[in-house]
Amino acid sequence: MGELVPRTGASHNGAPLSLSRAPPPSLADYVARFFVTIIERPGDALLDDFLLHENTYVRVPLGGTWETLVDDRWVGYEGPMLFGAQQRRFPVRCRGPVIAAGFSMRPGGWFAFCDEPADRLADRVLPLDGEWGAALRWASADVYDVEQTFARMEQVVRDRVVIRAVPADPVSAAFERIAQVDPTRPVADIAAEFGMSGRRLDRVVRAQFGHLPKTVLRRSRFLDVAAVMRGLAVPTADALAELRFYDASHLNREFREFVGMTPAQFRRTSTMLFTPSLEVRQQRKYVDLAPHVVAVPWRDDVLGGAPGQPATPMSTSG
Repeated sequence: MGELVPRTGASHNGAPLSLSRAPPPSLADYVARFFVTIIERPGDALLDDFLLHENTYVRVPLGGTWETLVDDRWVGYEGPMLFGAQQRRFPVRCRGPVIAAGFSMRPGGWFAFCDEPADRLADRVLPLDGEWGAALRWASADVYDVEQTFARMEQVVRDRVVIRAVPADPVSAAFERIAQVDPTRPVADIAAEFGMSGRRLDRVVRAQFGHLPKTVLRRSRFLDVAAVMRGLAVPTADALAELRFYDASHLNREFREFVGMTPAQFRRTSTMLFTPSLEVRQQRKYVDLAPHVVAVPWRDDVLGGAPGQPATPMSTSG
């Protein structure tokens, strides 16, 4: 594979990670995390992996040549892209360095960014052009200046939220919280708590999460276990993740459903694209559920600088 330099941090076991940042309070209903990923690799190195996002992502790839698998055919893409929430593994490959910036949306803020319901864009990747695309390119123009990139990305998001002036949906925010802390709850019980029919909850969740409530809960439970296996468990929140499954065959079935491999195969497989995005999710969960813990337990605490530049302290919160 050649030399690999994770400029935006690494886990204690050496897995390259993204650098992510919590949104300011004014955007907390709309954005889950901002992120920058810089993994330097030789220009001819091919990375074949997958993504599995529970939130819609806006990503601006800035290095390497990127492709996604569409109808059994690899299709290239560049520039700002919207990755809809994904029901199962979404094949992606990159030749060269892995460099990108962007943010993940909170489902309750979906319509502050998009006109179409989320289920029409789920499991798809769409180019973002026009004024919004140009603004995203501007925000990430000098990605090695991570503070500038975060500040500009925040400005671009704020401008869009202000212009569209669509308030965040409290039902989706409440459902997101349940998926985060208790993904084993029956959907019917959640609908009853919200004072709505199961059919109405289906419509609300599908329109803003992209998938049905049961899928959202199952995927969250799966990602909790995947995070534990990758050494990214949030203290106290993920300690019992594997116990949420009935038995080994149930766990095996869920791994095959979401990533097409057994738990043992997943443990042995390097996922250089999936792992950083999973860690961004865990950073969000960490800030929400374990704010009393001083240090993020799974990663080193320095950000490698640009070539020829010294390392600088790494920030993981807003």
